[in-house]
Amino acid sequence: MKIFTGLVCVMFAFGSPAMAQMSVTTIGATDAVSCYENARDDFSRDTAPCDKALADNVMSRGDRKKTLVNRGIIFNREGEVGAAISDFNTALDIDGALGEAYLNRGNSYYLMRRYDEALADYQQSLETDMNKPWAAWYNIGLAYDAQKMSEKAKEAYQTALDLNPNFSQARQKLEG
Repeated sequence: MKIFTGLVCVMFAFGSPAMAQMSVTTIGATDAVSCYENARDDFSRDTAPCDKALADNVMSRGDRKKTLVNRGIIFNREGEVGAAISDFNTALDIDGALGEAYLNRGNSYYLMRRYDEALADYQQSLETDMNKPWAAWYNIGLAYDAQKMSEKAKEAYQTALDLNPNFSQARQKLEG
């Protein structure tokens, strides 16, 4: 099955100043499609389709790992960071080279203000076949910004922009 990936700018509701981390969602089959749609929707907090898809036990391992990543994104959005990390870890148990799981687990660590762990996961995501590496570089920039390392942040935003010249969030960070 072909994997469809799309960037989702996730806005988190608990007040940290740099809340526009990039998440990369993946799509599976059946109920997993509704889960994917909820992960793409910045305002959705509904994990029910994900829960149902995972409980049905009829999907392939590939679809399962994608659905776990998508539910993890929703858990992050809900502030259920521990549940999100658990889903990303389970997805990585299925496929240890799943860049989207590393990227999104990095977002969980970022939300916990565990920036070194976030950076490690963002870097690990770049070691995979992730389709949109500029998302990882953007998040690396956010983590460096949070650590008051503005020069490293600018370098990361520039790398994101070099990889995707149309990436407006990185451009805004560099201009701001």
